[in-house]
Formats: sequence, C-alpha cells, structure tokens
Amino acid sequence: MSKLFESNWKVTKEALCEGQDLLVNQDGTPNPNKKKTMEIVLENIHRDLMNRTPLLETATAGATAAGNVATLNKVILPVIRRVMPTVIANEIIGVQPLTGPVAQIHTLRVRYADTVPVDGSGVIAGQEALSPFNIAQYYAGNQNVALPAAAPTAVLEGQPGKRLSIQILRETVEAKTRRLSARWTFEAAQDAQAQQGIDIEAEIMAALAQEITAEIDQEILLSLTRLAGTPTTTFDQGNVSGTATFVGDEMAALAVLINRQANLIASRTRRGAGNWVVVSPTALTILQSATTSAFARTTEGVFEAPTNTKFVGTLNNSMRVYVNQYASDSTNVLIGYKGSGEIDAAAYFCPYVPLTSSGVVIDPVTFEPVVSFMTRYGYLELTNTASSLGNSADYLGVVGINTTNLKFL
Repeated sequence: MSKLFESNWKVTKEALCEGQDLLVNQDGTPNPNKKKTMEIVLENIHRDLMNRTPLLETATAGATAAGNVATLNKVILPVIRRVMPTVIANEIIGVQPLTGPVAQIHTLRVRYADTVPVDGSGVIAGQEALSPFNIAQYYAGNQNVALPAAAPTAVLEGQPGKRLSIQILRETVEAKTRRLSARWTFEAAQDAQAQQGIDIEAEIMAALAQEITAEIDQEILLSLTRLAGTPTTTFDQGNVSGTATFVGDEMAALAVLINRQANLIASRTRRGAGNWVVVSPTALTILQSATTSAFARTTEGVFEAPTNTKFVGTLNNSMRVYVNQYASDSTNVLIGYKGSGEIDAAAYFCPYVPLTSSGVVIDPVTFEPVVSFMTRYGYLELTNTASSLGNSADYLGVVGINTTNLKFL
C-alpha cells in the first residue's frame, strides 16, 4: 500500500489543509470551519479509497491500486485543494460536512417557556423567541403587553425571571451523487503529448471536476432563487424617478433596490441586513456603470472559482458582490444573509466525498481508456417548521431586472 495512505497520510492532509485557517468570513473574522471542512472531506476520501483498494489489489495484483493512488496524488487531491475553498456555498450558505452517507445537521431554536400574561393574550409558552414576528418587549420586565417596560426592582428582586428554552434541532440529510465519465484514444493522447506537451488524462480529469462543481454552484443558486420567491421590486430603467443627467444616474437605482431588500432581510430575521449579492453579468454592468452607486470593485484579492463564479466587489462597504457568469440577462438579483456561524444561513451544503475517481480503466470492447468522476453531497433548506426554524426564505430577497427598457448609452 502506498505510503500516502499509511505513515505519510497525516503529513499529506496537513499540507493540503495548509492556509485554510487563514480564510475569513464576509465580516473579516477568521473562519476555522473552512479548515475543519477540508479535514473531514479528506478523511472521507481516505476512508473510501482504503476500502476500495484491497479489492483492486486482489483483482489485478496491485497494478490498478497503485494507479488509483497515483491518480489520487496527481490529480484528485490538487483539484480538491483548488475546488473546495472556492465553491460558492462557502460564501453564501452554511457548510456542515457529512461524516457518513446519512447524517444530521444542527440548528438552534430559542423558545419562551412561560405564558405571559397568564390569560394567553401575549406570549404563549412554546412560541419561538426572537422570531421576526414575535419579539416580546415585556417578557423580562413588567409583563405589561400594553405598556412594556422594566419592572420595579422590588418586584423582581430575588426572582429568577421568566424562562427561555434553548433547543438544538436536528435535520437528517442524505448524500446524493453526481457522476461524469470521459473516454479518449491512445492515439489522441500520444499526439497531444508529442505536439503540445499536454497530459490528456490530467486535462480530462480537471474538466470533469470543473463541470461537476459548476453544476453544484448552479444547483445552489437556482434553488436559493426559487426559495426567495417572486420579486416584489424590479429594476426598470424607464421608470426611474427624477431627471437623470447621465445614464449612470438611472443605473444607481438598482443599488437602492438591493439596499431595500437587504434591510427587509434584517427586519425579517432580526439577525442582520443582507451581506451578499449574486448578480448576472448584465446586473454587474449596471452596478459598475452607476455614477452615484456605492459599488466598489474588489482590491483585496479575487475569489474566483473554477466554475467562473467570482467575487467582484462590495456594495456599501459591507455587502459582497458575486457574479454568476452563466446567468442570463433577465436573471433576478439574489440577496442574502449569512452569519458568522455555519448554523446561521438560509440553507446548508453538506459535502461528503467531494471528488473521487475510478482511475483510468480500459473498455474491454473498444480498448479505449475511460475515466469517471463522482461527487457526493447533501443540500438542505430549512422549510419545515416542525423540525427547524422553517425560515430559510427570510434570509433571502430578490430584485427583478426588466431588460426591455435597459440601455447603456
């Protein structure tokens, strides 16, 4: 068995995780979860290949197993190192890695444990505390619904106060699969190596990995957009109020609508205003063209996934802006909030085995080399009020784009 999986595995894993603890959240604070996620998924891959390799050794006297390990070392681990930190899920939703094909993710719920007042006209025991629509202003004080205020000291002196119930809620998530394969001829590999110096095997594996991760990004973005619902506001350049001196003055209206949705997220969640935006190339052009917009292009290093989802700047110095290069002109602007913890988000991405390969095998009919890539992960939105907060949609907002009246000159 290769030393990669025995005495050198710990060193290999530490090298692959190097620098992950330097990654930060959107508010600039360190995010140790990104390193933890990388460590867990690498262990999943290690365990998976350790289980598969003995079978391969029995069938092929060790040749296929050695090739499988070499493929892992040469292609899969570097791709994981490049892909995992740049999946858009790390930036906009919670990430809780799975340690098995079926696992649980956790959320926190705070409830009122007492009925105040006793006639049930105010807070009823069991209701969610700190929720968007039920924040009691009297529960810890004078318990007067009509005139909430602090109670006289003598009333609560020596009393424990009304109770809050803290619950850790669990939701089951199951890992699902994406798989791709590709084949080529020995002649094509020989010609590519001889004429351009291209390792066709490595190039094909990188292309398969990029396609799979691109599809994951698009799945997450489309699902969040559907969860956010129909836009209540739409940017229509022809209906912008006031008299514009330059076309860029009209473009600034989009930033105003985004700010409005971000603040509505704050009022719904009581957690914070929207702090990330995903736009189409067209919407990005509008923001970049606005003469009075608070949009600033990034100067702090570029988040650029191999899927072409990029961090392109900030809005109001606090809202991170990403561009989805695959989005159409009329794609809605998606606004959302993600807290500092991985349980404070609209949805959860749960990687299990991020990328694994069958290695190169030979088709017994055509004698052509074939390679297959697979990824397994879970994705969950908290929409069930019985087992979770059920408020995923509260974390999201959308702004529509009317392209009919759009003009840049």
